[in-house]
Amino acid sequence: MSLEMVLVTPIFVAFLLFLAAAGRMVDAQSQVDGAARDAVRAASIARSAPSAQAFAAETAAAGLRNSRWCAGGPSVVTDVSDWRPGGRVGVTITCDVDLGDLSFIGLPGTKRLQGDAVAPIDTFTFRGTDTGDGE
Repeated sequence: MSLEMVLVTPIFVAFLLFLAAAGRMVDAQSQVDGAARDAVRAASIARSAPSAQAFAAETAAAGLRNSRWCAGGPSVVTDVSDWRPGGRVGVTITCDVDLGDLSFIGLPGTKRLQGDAVAPIDTFTFRGTDTGDGE
């Protein structure tokens, strides 16, 4: 019985650590997706393309501010190529999840996650009235 426990315990511990890593990844992906959704919403109500990019970056940074797992902070790319009334705006957030504390069970040190979101731009709101300073 002791020999069986000695052989099974490391496998059981590795399985629990793998579950912890999977839980961290699911939580991180959920937060990245939520930050992308919030950022694209903020960008879609901006008055100009430059302010949309600024709003998206500010909102994404605020949404992931308390996330210690995002190594180096989030990278935010705002697609304003279809910026017009009735057009669309897209936001892509990329973040590297730090898995260094679980690398001894065979996981990579970091895993890159990406969240994408697209939102329509209101057809009936006049755009292009600000100077692009984020107001």
